[in-house]
Amino acid sequence: MKHGFIMDPLGEVKAYKDTTYFLMLAAESRGHTVYYLDQSDLYTVGRQVRAPLQEVRVHQDVKEPFTIKSKVDTALDDLDVVWIRTDPPVDRTYIYTTLLLDLLAANVKVVNRPSSIRDWNEKLAALAYPELTPPTVVSCDKEIIRKFVETNDRTVLKPIDGHGGKGIIFVEPGEAGLMDIIQSITVSGSHWVIAQKYLGAANEGDKRILLLNGQPLGAVLRLHAEGEELNNLDQGGTALAAEVTDRDREICTALKDNLCNAGVVFAGIDIIGGMLMEINITSPTGLQEMCRFDDCAYHEEIVDSLN
Repeated sequence: MKHGFIMDPLGEVKAYKDTTYFLMLAAESRGHTVYYLDQSDLYTVGRQVRAPLQEVRVHQDVKEPFTIKSKVDTALDDLDVVWIRTDPPVDRTYIYTTLLLDLLAANVKVVNRPSSIRDWNEKLAALAYPELTPPTVVSCDKEIIRKFVETNDRTVLKPIDGHGGKGIIFVEPGEAGLMDIIQSITVSGSHWVIAQKYLGAANEGDKRILLLNGQPLGAVLRLHAEGEELNNLDQGGTALAAEVTDRDREICTALKDNLCNAGVVFAGIDIIGGMLMEINITSPTGLQEMCRFDDCAYHEEIVDSLN
């Protein structure tokens, strides 16, 4: 099979922890042909989507993970699988990429379905399951946000298009400068913000569960660095071994049919204190850590599922 990976530049990949590299390595080990391309490489001739594909050999050595074999301008319809693995944010370029990939022939498997990447905002998608999520409001109105903050002991404010923990603020009712904080994070009322009741269980970390076709593969616990609050690995958090609990499985079951119907093959959900926080379908991470902790080749299982 031929696998094309749309991703960030190969020279920027941190192979010792990168999930995309691990998926590419699994495809290589299974005898598939691996190609690399950047979003900006895509173009069309009529309806045909094309790109200068770089055939890549993927190596176990994380210091020298890739060797470029060749570069050939090719129709993406010639591929069997196209992976959308560019890191968020889902900006205008990302949206245009998904619109171009909508043009691919039906026989090309796109992971994940381009239209679903557009529709499933990683922070808003969880709100479709209010019984599974903490109390939340989404608004760019400063007064609506202030009133919500006043109803909780503590509130988390998140930019609606944030990623990797960037821009997250913790606030309390009546604190000095609260309106100035809300003014800033909403960019003077022009940007929507997610205001969510703070869960004390966040002190014990947040759990990332990776799902394949709606079924949980396994989990890792992300725990903040000493003196910090954010559990995101990009913000200095540490990955620890974790188990999938009965409550976790209950949440996964509630999502399964919708994920499968939306063509979401590979997803990551974030859970704090048994509550669903986010549904990540753009470029879920944590796969290498999970494989090491569980001593399981989940990356090969994911690739094999596409045969």
